[in-house]
Amino acid sequence: IPLLMGTTEHEANFFPTTPLQPMDEATVLEEIKSNLNANDKRAGELLALYRAGRPERSNVELLQIMISDHGLRNGVITQAERKADQKAAPIYMYYFTWQSPVRDGLLRAYHCLDIPFAFNNVDVRAAMTGAGQERYRLASRMSKGFANFARTGNPAHADLPQWPVFDTETRATMVMNVNPQLINDPYSKERLALKA
Repeated sequence: IPLLMGTTEHEANFFPTTPLQPMDEATVLEEIKSNLNANDKRAGELLALYRAGRPERSNVELLQIMISDHGLRNGVITQAERKADQKAAPIYMYYFTWQSPVRDGLLRAYHCLDIPFAFNNVDVRAAMTGAGQERYRLASRMSKGFANFARTGNPAHADLPQWPVFDTETRATMVMNVNPQLINDPYSKERLALKA
């Protein structure tokens, strides 16, 4: 059975215990230790690694992404790897990074934010997506991909970049934002560091 699967970049921001407010270096390191069960050395290494891959992001946002990767994205990637290794049916992977403006933008690309885009009902879920015009283009592109996948087992269409099947070598992933982009193994150093 073909699969289409993915995660949002800030999955953890949906949950009430995830910090949303700015934090200093000492606080973010303590949060990494607590949330990822890391010692001082590992917390510092992870923060440095995520900061190198996303230099424009704040401490709290780096923490949110780490918690999301550790708690949710890694499990989805493992499932994709196992499905790909079966070589019995194609699997397509996406990574949703568009950030919602609601709640002053604090929730970012939070858990379930991809759903109104996948089903092209961003106006019905304006409380999640806000009211900006850019939503419509992404919703059209993403929902067309989901509809094509439901119809044919392949999400490809002319309004998206070429979307190859996910495998454990190239790890083709459609990064869903206003202008979707196909990236092989996005943030691979972070993925590998969390598996170590």
